[in-house]
Amino acid sequence: MKLLVVAATVPEIKPLLLSLGHREAKEFNMKTVHYHHLNIDILITGVGLMHTAYFMGKVLANNTYNLALQLGIAGSFRRDIAIGMTVNVVEEVVADLGAEDKGNFLDAMELHLLPPDQFPYQAGKLLNKTPDSAYGTSELKKVKGISVNKVHGYQHSIDKIIQKYDPDIESMEGAAFFHACLIERVPCLQIRTISNYVEDRNKDRWKIPLAIENLNKIALKIIRHNTKR
Repeated sequence: MKLLVVAATVPEIKPLLLSLGHREAKEFNMKTVHYHHLNIDILITGVGLMHTAYFMGKVLANNTYNLALQLGIAGSFRRDIAIGMTVNVVEEVVADLGAEDKGNFLDAMELHLLPPDQFPYQAGKLLNKTPDSAYGTSELKKVKGISVNKVHGYQHSIDKIIQKYDPDIESMEGAAFFHACLIERVPCLQIRTISNYVEDRNKDRWKIPLAIENLNKIALKIIRHNTKR
């Protein structure tokens, strides 16, 4: 079985790398590790949609995988999706691709720049229908994500994005990962752990070490589950 593990930064998956016996990794690079009968390519894309899109396209053009697994931390818009909680993102929208119009935001679909039902979109969304039970993630809460180039940290803009998309979480890479996997028809999972609430920016309230710890525990569990396939 061949897996692709994708992360934006090395620190987000450093504990997993150590568990897999892999001590060196660099951004904008891919390394292969072997774990039981699994061949695992570790891809560190760098932060953001642009970097993720490029490296996902490059890697998937030259390799085939049984599963692509994106791992990372995220911000939560909802208090019932608490800091430290690990979730399975099953829906993505690029929430800042578009134009401002008299104080409002028009996304690419509303501007008629992208047909809302042109593959891989469904009603303007990227939907992941990979069966989670097959890969050991059925216990994780399924959530809706938005992907942005500029994370939200000002209550006025937070209120507007909630009104427009009603998202559960936000990241800076998820939509690019889904877009590539859906086009190439690669089964995929986007697993994220909440490091902070999306609110007026205050990094003193963030719990990044906790999020990374919990994320990597789940990630190793998923990989071990797939050694049995």
